[in-house]
Amino acid sequence: MLVTNPSIIEMFPMELWLEIFNYFNSNDLWHSFHDLNRKIDAMIEQTLLHLNFKEQDSYYYFMKNMLPVLNVANVRSLKLQEPIKVIDFFSTFPLSSLIQLRVLSLNLIYSSGDSSLKPWNQLSSLKYLQSLNIMLCRSTGGWDNSNEEKVLIIHSIFNQNFCPLLKSLIIATGEFARVTSLPSLIAIPKMTIIEYLSIDALYFEDLIKLLPALRNVKSFHIDEGVYFNDMNDIRSRKMIFRTPFMPKCIRLHLNLEMGTTFDHIKYILKHTPNLQGLFLSIRPNLLNAKRWEKLLSSKCPNLLKLELTCTDYRYGDYSAVVYERLETFERERQTPFWIERNTTISYVQGYDHANHIVRSYITKVSFILILRVDL
Repeated sequence: MLVTNPSIIEMFPMELWLEIFNYFNSNDLWHSFHDLNRKIDAMIEQTLLHLNFKEQDSYYYFMKNMLPVLNVANVRSLKLQEPIKVIDFFSTFPLSSLIQLRVLSLNLIYSSGDSSLKPWNQLSSLKYLQSLNIMLCRSTGGWDNSNEEKVLIIHSIFNQNFCPLLKSLIIATGEFARVTSLPSLIAIPKMTIIEYLSIDALYFEDLIKLLPALRNVKSFHIDEGVYFNDMNDIRSRKMIFRTPFMPKCIRLHLNLEMGTTFDHIKYILKHTPNLQGLFLSIRPNLLNAKRWEKLLSSKCPNLLKLELTCTDYRYGDYSAVVYERLETFERERQTPFWIERNTTISYVQGYDHANHIVRSYITKVSFILILRVDL
């Protein structure tokens, strides 16, 4: 039955009003209910705010007309997509004032020499934050300390225990991501409750440092690159552990750069015994079906989906070596291990990969090897 009597509407309990308000974004809530009467206005001021400014003018209207009236402490999620809005918002409302924030997503933040415009300097205030997604990039003026800022964020969370309720962490440095060294990361960082972790690029040595803090991680991504230096093999051999560091991880995405060996991969997979999905970008030196069969059989007994993407951009006589490895891989994978797992191989040649990948999805187990060789 449609209720049209204002007096009956006003008799609705506050809990019901607040539940109704949660279905509206902040702008629609304001336009639909503000100024109806004092009681509703008072309830609007107590409503949880989820700020995601998609329309061009919605941000500036909100900042001018709405937020001064509303309680900024009620903001539960904040998503800003443009650098100028990030600077403007935090110039007016410091991150430390958003004490009830659960979700923070800041895209295309210009790195700056002005520490007052770096919201991550106030991460210690976010006791209830559960999701943090930050994309850093260089400023239009050429200032670029995005890597240093990324190190600061990682250090704050894994060494200083900022944002103790964080479950999802995504950090990237834009289109020109560079590998980040973490000299300030202590050997054994504080364990977190993070379940989803994505860092664009890391040295293998720093990845090893992070592992003890990732016991609750279910999905882990390093999509731009895992890099290596001369100390990696020495350090990995000295590391002794009794139990896996990531026993809950079921999905692993890694882009393995030049220098990766099967020993590096073996070390990582020792810590993820319950993997169900493994997605690796590899180089041609790792095209060895026998080694993969031995490694996956012993370290990944629960694996349901495998995707190996092999890419190489070198030219000249080296192309013959790559083709020879491809042919050897084809011969070596004609074993029960690969056949029983419905393995398919797709070859892609050239720079335009997206339109040429053939994928096969099998009900239970599907191993897919996408061999992209650009010659």
